[in-house]
Amino acid sequence: MVDHPDKYDYSRAKVPGPLTQEMEAKKLEKKRAQKAQRKQREQAQREEQRRWEQEQENKQRFAALSDREKRALAAERRLAAQLQDTGTTLANISRCWQCGESLLGRIPFHYLDFSFCSTACLQTHRRAQAGHT
Repeated sequence: MVDHPDKYDYSRAKVPGPLTQEMEAKKLEKKRAQKAQRKQREQAQREEQRRWEQEQENKQRFAALSDREKRALAAERRLAAQLQDTGTTLANISRCWQCGESLLGRIPFHYLDFSFCSTACLQTHRRAQAGHT
């Protein structure tokens, strides 16, 4: 059509006009926008999939807890929500006497007036106390 503009009746043959630089640029921009939208949509789907998998993992972990652990977890959540509402911080979190790790969300091991996160910490503490006496 560009080489022979008068050779044929292009309008009767319903041949569209020649592509101009502007039309090609618009077409390219449209493809880029579509590609960006597709990437954004795929990213959102991956994020949603990751959230769903995380939720399933949390459900399985919660289902594996004993009734006592579930009640303790609920009580801790209520306490944290209450403290958050009042604006205070949870400064007196019970901690393991041996390693100092938080006992929130755990069932501690007790020995006399001490609380420990694991039996290994409890045994280490008892051995250290036996060495002092």
